[in-house]
Amino acid sequence: MFLQLRKFINVIDELRDVGLTKYINLPRIAVLGTQSAGKSSVLESIVGLDFLPRGSGVVTRRPLELRLNHLTDRQKPWAVFPEEVPNKKFFVFKEVCDTII
Repeated sequence: MFLQLRKFINVIDELRDVGLTKYINLPRIAVLGTQSAGKSSVLESIVGLDFLPRGSGVVTRRPLELRLNHLTDRQKPWAVFPEEVPNKKFFVFKEVCDTII
């Protein structure tokens, strides 16, 4: 079942990359809620890594788009910010948090 779902997610990502979202809506998950409701905690639980800013008050002040890819046991998790920091992969998730801030 996971492999079939993975193929579907890859197809959706490829369609999004070529700009199909101008013409049709593709599946997404949106996390909405009031301040300090646990939105970041839910996302970090799904991802399995701590990478979002923490603190009191409004911390994550901008919309984030996360694209998740399944990693094999030998792959190290990474993040990219293609528009903000082109051509760089972040392997240290404290740097990911700092970049979001």
